[in-house]
Amino acid sequence: MQIEDKSPKFELGKRMLEKQQLTSLTELFDIVPYTPVAKALGINNQRLRNKIGDPRSFRVSELLDLAVLLDVDAIKLFALLHETIKKSAPAEG
Repeated sequence: MQIEDKSPKFELGKRMLEKQQLTSLTELFDIVPYTPVAKALGINNQRLRNKIGDPRSFRVSELLDLAVLLDVDAIKLFALLHETIKKSAPAEG
């Protein structure tokens, strides 16, 4: 899976993810453009936005494809997803 004419924003997103400078999927997609990612994942923009808003709705295959697209270790992407979910979980107590 590849994107034609990848924006330099993909490289910036990759570097920030690898250096653990992002704390949520939202921050990643503040950098990386939605449209080419949605197209590569075979979903529309709104569905991708919904998945980012509710990260539990991502399928493992979509996250693996996104890791390939960004050329990052899938474990780093899953770690970012985990952090995003932890932040969005209601506080216990």
